[in-house]
Amino acid sequence: MLKILSLVLLSLTVSAQDTTKQVPLISESFKIDGVMDESAWQQALIIPLLYETSPAENTPAQVKTEVYFIDTGNTLVIGFIAEDPEPEKIRAFLRDRDSAYDDDFVGVLLDTYNDERRALEFFVNPLGVQMDLIQSGNNEDDSWNAIWDSAGKITEFGFVVEMEIPYNELQMPDIVGEKTWGLYALRTHPRDDRRLYRNVPIDRNNDCSLCQTEKITGFTNADRGMDLEITPTLTGLAAKNREPEDAAYGPSETDFEAGVDVNWGINSNLTLNATINPDFSQVEADSAQLNVNQNFALFFPERRSFFLENSDYFNSNMNLVYTRNIADPDYGVRLVGKYDENAYGFFYANDTITNLLIPGTLGSSFTTMEQESTNLVGRYRRDFGENASTFGATITNREGGDYSNTLLSADLNYRINSTDQIRVQIADSSTQYPDEIVTDFDQLDGQFSGQYYLAQYQHNGRNWRFNAYHENKDDGFRADNGFISQVGIKKSVIGGGYKWIGDTEDFWNQINLYSDWDITHDQTGQVLEKEFEGSLSIDMPLQTNVNGGLGVRDRFWDEQIFRENYQYINLHMKPIAGFDFGLHFNQGNSVDYANSRLADSNRIDFHFGGNWGSHFSYRVSYAHNNLAIDEGNIFTANQTDLRLSYQFNLRQRLRLAIIQTDINRDLSLYNNPDDYNKNSEFVATQLIYSYKVNPRTLLFVGYSDAGREYDNLESFVKTDKNVFVKFSYAFKQ
Repeated sequence: MLKILSLVLLSLTVSAQDTTKQVPLISESFKIDGVMDESAWQQALIIPLLYETSPAENTPAQVKTEVYFIDTGNTLVIGFIAEDPEPEKIRAFLRDRDSAYDDDFVGVLLDTYNDERRALEFFVNPLGVQMDLIQSGNNEDDSWNAIWDSAGKITEFGFVVEMEIPYNELQMPDIVGEKTWGLYALRTHPRDDRRLYRNVPIDRNNDCSLCQTEKITGFTNADRGMDLEITPTLTGLAAKNREPEDAAYGPSETDFEAGVDVNWGINSNLTLNATINPDFSQVEADSAQLNVNQNFALFFPERRSFFLENSDYFNSNMNLVYTRNIADPDYGVRLVGKYDENAYGFFYANDTITNLLIPGTLGSSFTTMEQESTNLVGRYRRDFGENASTFGATITNREGGDYSNTLLSADLNYRINSTDQIRVQIADSSTQYPDEIVTDFDQLDGQFSGQYYLAQYQHNGRNWRFNAYHENKDDGFRADNGFISQVGIKKSVIGGGYKWIGDTEDFWNQINLYSDWDITHDQTGQVLEKEFEGSLSIDMPLQTNVNGGLGVRDRFWDEQIFRENYQYINLHMKPIAGFDFGLHFNQGNSVDYANSRLADSNRIDFHFGGNWGSHFSYRVSYAHNNLAIDEGNIFTANQTDLRLSYQFNLRQRLRLAIIQTDINRDLSLYNNPDDYNKNSEFVATQLIYSYKVNPRTLLFVGYSDAGREYDNLESFVKTDKNVFVKFSYAFKQ
């Protein structure tokens, strides 16, 4: 009875809140220190967070949170008073930017165009650690970084957070007068469950998240103005390297370079970025991936800021833009913007070398051509309809010497209603490979072309979901500015599932049941893969998720069909503040690609990590892969990835990464033993000190080395040593 009464009261509150809220304009300066003691806060628009939207479904929030909004004319100032009856249980640690997602935190999502397609997110934990993201559709990306101010303080009643967001950091319609923005204000409350509180209820039968924001008005004077940011950069590198068989290092290579980045907000909805002689080296080491008994090239995410900023403008249903293919450019320019229902993006960069992904039907690999190339990408998107539908077009071009690749694509995402949508895309490419690529990789000769098309129907409701998908990639299709690792196939997928939503008295929060069937052919009609699998997932207390599944797969390899069976189970939990644990176990049969036979496979991956005190964090990841037959182990591979970090304060951090990979093979079980090492080991180490005033005014000083051991070496040999420094300072107009 009490629950029914609460829901009725909440419904009445929703009706009372249907009117758009006005953010007051108060021309006053604020000290952002986590203490809301300015008198102007008494005139602020106050929005309470009344609803728990996860894991419960629009029930009353368990703790009180109020959000205060003030428009100063140049900035949006926001204050949060987050009450907690047990403040000693607040989860908050000093962390690097964009890494406090496991903590208590508060924040806002601002749909500044009020188009329900794209929004900017600003979050802060109780110690002032910032997180900023872009949400495009239902996808979030934290690679975007704005320059804004925030502070937080834990109090005897909970915690207080203040943030101030300059309007020249926001893209918005270039219009005069009052503006209407979409708003989510929210708070995460992680304890036994990770509870999420919002200012509005969420309809789980509506797959469009941004379509359900509350509307706020005001911002009459909000304008990006002359937003010009110039960031000179100085980088230095001292490196030594040698072949593993060499007794001594070669001469040291020392390089100092100066560059400059320009970020110009031409107007409120148009941004130009340019860079000359940029430092495009990524600072932090990639997460380790175990590459053994694999046929396809591994995907690594982009980490370089020039390509990451506003990268969502270039997204489509196909992965046609993968900027890590651009390795060492001398210059680059990018333009992104949005006008009414039209969004567009463009970038151009040269590259002193040409990294190339060579796709195939049964495998792929990377190679490098020692020649310059130019890279051009353009993207246009048109929004239409009331359910966030879009039409888009993409063009890419890459060429250098006697190599070229050009691609044209069109895509349609049509939302039929709040739960159903159709995605369609078609792409056409034309490619010219140089003779060495044709010879070394047995590729198509001369000028060749190919097409890629896909069609997908999705239903995502509160309980039921359904997916039907088909794609076709010609043998001659290439997307050299993107990441398409397999071509020459036709693939179809059909699947569906059901979700049970738990009540407050249940020990579980959600149960998901899902199953699908897929089949892949090559262009001649040969079945390459046919698979049926099912899975069951349960969300429980202690922020625990358990999911398991099984499947059967027919796989074509070396003119044979192999029957693979597999079972897996995953466990992920965050039982206490500052600790998380994950485990993946997979057992069954896998094709031994090196020897064209079926073998027993065991794979174990686990990680654990967290915080010791407020400053020190750690994470250990381990992967084990074993392939065996009756005669013994074909190979056993182990990989450990250790990350340690000490956060002195919000600006300073020291971090250490150690990655070790060890592979042992029984060469008597290999058809071609001369192609492999019996034992091989690789170790890489990286130590970095960073000082960040903001995302673009910063200092990095670091050391890294790498070494290896294999059969022909008597002992482990270090092959690379590097010392590097990077300094940049952002001058903002």
